[in-house]
Amino acid sequence: MLQKPLIKIKPIVSILLVTILIFTIALLIGRVLIPFIIALIIAYILNPLVDKLEEEFTIKRKYSALFFSLTTLILFISVPAFVLPVLADEATVVIEKLPQIISLINTHVMSIFNEQFGTHISVDLNTLKEVLLSNQEKITNNLDIVRRIAQNSFILIEILVYMILIPFSLFYSILNWHKIIRIFDELVPRSFTDAAHSLAHDIDEMLSSYLRGQLSVMMIMAAYYAIGLTIIGLPSGAAIGIVTGLLVFIPYLGVISGFLFAIVSSVAQVGGTEGIMQIIIVFAIGHMLEGGIVTPFLVGGRIGLNPIMIILSLMIFGKVFGIVGILLALPLSTIAVVLVRHAKRYYKSTSYYLD
Repeated sequence: MLQKPLIKIKPIVSILLVTILIFTIALLIGRVLIPFIIALIIAYILNPLVDKLEEEFTIKRKYSALFFSLTTLILFISVPAFVLPVLADEATVVIEKLPQIISLINTHVMSIFNEQFGTHISVDLNTLKEVLLSNQEKITNNLDIVRRIAQNSFILIEILVYMILIPFSLFYSILNWHKIIRIFDELVPRSFTDAAHSLAHDIDEMLSSYLRGQLSVMMIMAAYYAIGLTIIGLPSGAAIGIVTGLLVFIPYLGVISGFLFAIVSSVAQVGGTEGIMQIIIVFAIGHMLEGGIVTPFLVGGRIGLNPIMIILSLMIFGKVFGIVGILLALPLSTIAVVLVRHAKRYYKSTSYYLD
């Protein structure tokens, strides 16, 4: 009769030490690591494509790395240069036409709500004005992105460094990806090699299906919302659509934010409620397309995290580690799911559990 394994301390201690090390580094120098973390995540997503180009089309790895690095640099420059000024202008127009917007909300939304539920709720312009006036300086500074950056040379330098450093790091990450994997593999205790490879395989299968699938979903939905909102004639519809598509990785909240901003922008720019039904149709079709076709096909249900867990992980990691936490929230949560599954399976096979 085979002896059931006892609980081994060595792999548990190794995992705990690695976890503590990662969190300590994130707390101490996390901000410095932002461009390198982004580069590694992008390299991880692109690596299968680079391998395929090298094996099937004999395209050398350095040429693929150069192409993807330059493409990333172009995207980092062009997308913010197009989207941010447009959104800042939209926000300024919305604030200027706030009285008209509040009047329309009270007339067309709150009146129907009050009739249905027998309430007497209305949006108070004076109260809202007091809130806006008390935070006027903060709101103005947040909206006036160009002036804020111009007044703080450190932010400008940091952004420029990131825009250059991320593509530069991406080039060398793609070029040396297999060497990086070998370095980490050599650090694994030899008695734990098979278990580590099994863990890495499961983590890679789950993480790759999510990251690559979710990135595809974001690109498809950004294109859909940008085209759909432009077709119905929404001012700055392309910019709002791109931002909405890029935010779909946050379940529900991303689409709701884009929908509300599109509605408010339409009311402020067009000056009526004529385009609201068209916006509702565009977002309703987009939500059904994303939830019923695009996400199930490209991502599937293999990540093991429901929408509440995804939002919670983003909030917790973002609160503790800032931007670095937001970048690592979903990868680390996915890894945690795999570790818990393996730990549960291993625990149930031990004599400690069985006896």
